[in-house]
Amino acid sequence: MNRTIASLLIGGVSLIGNAVGQETPSKPVLTPQTTAVMKLVESMAKAEQSLMSLRMTMVTTGKLPGGLDVATRGELRVLRATQAGKSPHLFSRLQYSFGDGMKGRLETAHTDEGIIMFEEDPAFGAVFLRIAPSVVLDLEWASKALRKSDLPGMVDSRAQSPLGSGMVRDLTRIFDLAVVEETKHGEHTGTWLRGARKAGLDAQDPDLPLADRIEIFVRGRDHAMLMARFFVGADVVQELKVEKLEVGASLGAEDFTVDGHGERIRSVQEYAPMWEQINEAISNAERKTNQKSPSSLQKEAEAKAAEDKKAAAKKAEDNKGAGNKPGGNGGK
Repeated sequence: MNRTIASLLIGGVSLIGNAVGQETPSKPVLTPQTTAVMKLVESMAKAEQSLMSLRMTMVTTGKLPGGLDVATRGELRVLRATQAGKSPHLFSRLQYSFGDGMKGRLETAHTDEGIIMFEEDPAFGAVFLRIAPSVVLDLEWASKALRKSDLPGMVDSRAQSPLGSGMVRDLTRIFDLAVVEETKHGEHTGTWLRGARKAGLDAQDPDLPLADRIEIFVRGRDHAMLMARFFVGADVVQELKVEKLEVGASLGAEDFTVDGHGERIRSVQEYAPMWEQINEAISNAERKTNQKSPSSLQKEAEAKAAEDKKAAAKKAEDNKGAGNKPGGNGGK
């Protein structure tokens, strides 16, 4: 199972590819419709910033390139930090199955201790890993530098915008979304967005969606995206549904614990396939920004501090020795 596909499916964007990484060629023309969509995204983001905790379950059905059916069930938990200097706690669980009978699962938790993850892949077996906080800091920096939310080892990007603002914002770069008159989705009232794929996009670009149009429903009372459908012609090729959403959920430490299912936990440095991907992502970010990663800068600062301390100690020792020589201050 491709790790990128697995991590994206929980957010409902396997057909979007790395939309967040696409460069926007120009600023969108601010028509009344684009302004309305932007205001909706802003309201979603504002609601996300104010929430302190959340528990969500989602299901996704669809087809991967080549026509293979895929279904996922995911859960997301978010607990915002209540103390300065602390990181939010994030947890995501994903179970996926293919039409050919293959199954897999992925669990990831991000806390102040770094990232703990368990993956059971139908092709490569199970692995239980720990990613240290310093590496997580580098990955978060690289994610921003590369404008990519699916870097190896990172918790599902939906956890960063749990009500879906990030996904909707990314989709506006690919589809001409507009607010339609319809306001109902089952028992819910809110806003429907619909739109066709923008003209001029490369049809062969694997990082762009197969879908030629989409529709999205955002519930009014909590500004949460509850539904996203992706179409090719008249056919729905992927559908994401939020089954349950609890804002203000009661969450404890046990809700951010990953079960290793009997596997020995290892540092990610001991697992070459992922460690190589992490190093490649960080190196790409350093080349793009012409800057060093946070951990590299920290190591340089620590090395300089150690050298300065060593030099100061040597100078003090030399001064002490000079003072004890005849004719020096110590010889008076």
